Amino acid sequence: MIVTLAGHVDHGKTSLVRALTGVDTDRLAEERRRGLTIDLGFAYTVFDGARVGFVDVPGHHRFIHNMVAGVAGRQHTLLVVAADDGVMPQSREHLQILTLLGLESGVVALTKIDRVARDRIAAARREIGALVAGSFLEGAPVIALSCATGAGLPDLREHLAQATRLRDAPAAEAPFRLAIDRAFTVRGSGVVATGTVVAGSARVDERLLLAGSGKQVRVRGLHVQGVAADAAAAGDRAAINLAGADVGEVRRGDWLIAPDTRGPAARFAMRAQVLADFPRPVRHNAPVHVYHAASHSQARVLLIDSGAVRPGGTALADLRCETPLHVKIGDRVVLRDQDRQRTLGGGQVLDIAPDARRRSPARRARLAAVRPAEPQATLAALAAQAPVSTSAFGQHWNLAATQVATLATAARLRTVGDHMLPPAVLESASDRMRQTLAEYHRRQPASAGLTAAEIDPHATASGTIQQLALQALVDAGAVRLENGRYALAAHRAVVPDEVRQTFAEVRPLLDSNQPPSLGDMAKRLQRPFAALDAALRTLPAFSLAVRVSPTRYYLPEHLAALADAATRLAATGPFTVRQFRDATGVGRNIVIEVLEHFDGKGFTRRHGDTRTVVGEKALVA
Repeated sequence: MIVTLAGHVDHGKTSLVRALTGVDTDRLAEERRRGLTIDLGFAYTVFDGARVGFVDVPGHHRFIHNMVAGVAGRQHTLLVVAADDGVMPQSREHLQILTLLGLESGVVALTKIDRVARDRIAAARREIGALVAGSFLEGAPVIALSCATGAGLPDLREHLAQATRLRDAPAAEAPFRLAIDRAFTVRGSGVVATGTVVAGSARVDERLLLAGSGKQVRVRGLHVQGVAADAAAAGDRAAINLAGADVGEVRRGDWLIAPDTRGPAARFAMRAQVLADFPRPVRHNAPVHVYHAASHSQARVLLIDSGAVRPGGTALADLRCETPLHVKIGDRVVLRDQDRQRTLGGGQVLDIAPDARRRSPARRARLAAVRPAEPQATLAALAAQAPVSTSAFGQHWNLAATQVATLATAARLRTVGDHMLPPAVLESASDRMRQTLAEYHRRQPASAGLTAAEIDPHATASGTIQQLALQALVDAGAVRLENGRYALAAHRAVVPDEVRQTFAEVRPLLDSNQPPSLGDMAKRLQRPFAALDAALRTLPAFSLAVRVSPTRYYLPEHLAALADAATRLAATGPFTVRQFRDATGVGRNIVIEVLEHFDGKGFTRRHGDTRTVVGEKALVA
């Protein structure tokens, strides 16, 4: 178990850790010279067979950012209040921050009782009772003690040992996340990153990513709660020896995460709570400092509801951050005002996907459906509004693919491709698609079928209900997809004799990765250009050829081979026209025509001088 100390400056947090563990957590020379904790300190010990780690945080208001960096959700709070001072400003602010960050258990240490009379101890207890009323520490033990005499320390040790024994083991299935708060080198070992494991588990020799850069590293060794270990799990305080990175590449505020889960967000939605004692309302576009684990960014509060948020109130808001943060849904953040003098409030992340229509009724409904502690109920509610991307849901909620599949099954959703939706919605859309195709085949028996856009203009986006219904019908064998056209499985187009004759005439010329232009074909076949143009325009309707430009046609199989080449290139990163030309052996002018055709069909996307593959190969026909 990890215990986070909190409390006002000079109330004895560092002395208490030293009394419990024998370790002086003030490791910096300046801390020892000034007698003031500036950065995080760590110590470990064993109480009645239970290993306990302590995170000693700064008590001075100037170092609140360091205090926030030491707090994680599964930690046990040790709020320290000195009997002579009683409750002070940082006693209150630290408790507010711990509450905003979602801590749920703890104990209060009333220190320095050797310095005051008995009635002062009783008065301090009353102050503490008023402070914790309504918080997660209401009803928590208040243990009076003295580090100088040792009074009360056995009671505190027993409480912490009992709390450790009662703590449930965390689930390890989620992808690994560790918030880095320190990085240093150890002679003979190399780079070591320390922090609290927020989710999942990692083992020696496992591959992880540095979230900031996306650089892959390997776990060379592990220490958990100060002891060598084979694995670290959620809630653990871990030191991870990394292979593959220099110490300058590993910084406080970065994250160690599982591969394929990286998704920095410069904007995300949250339910923001403004503290009751904040001195003014928070208005739209207010500048703030946002703290997420050990990371920090300046940001703007973009209120989704109209009007300012009064002290003690809550509101839906987007945070637009200057520095992207590696947040996941359910993560908690702390907000401080622009000059960092006061904690403004905080809250939980509800949505990560940016939306230009951020105040639309649809977005409000989506945000209202999110329950961070109830992913299954949230998934069911979101899927009732629109199909939900399986991969995006897993990434945004930090869930493994097996976890998402289990949630989908429990929520009674159908999975089609990368999306989840209710079976009734899918079946209704599938019936409409079948009826549309059947009616078209009755009217146009000679046609090979319809494109997705011809069936429904809204069916071309991969996540729409119509497109998912078409995909489900193809997967089930009820509908056939050939060369970009959909047809009922039993339908066979009757190709008119004149079309067959035209195709037989031009097929030998088109049977190439570099088919001639329409003008060249007209010369070779000794046919008038306009007549040949009119005849060739009938071929795409029967999926016999694809018109990639006004003057060039491709056989579907050759175009598919070029699409495969683009996919292979894109697997290693964006590619240029020249790279595509070299990979295919096709001339530059024809390559440009093909790539522009791919762009127009949504198979590739151009970014300046490069392209990436963004769609399915079936789109190119």
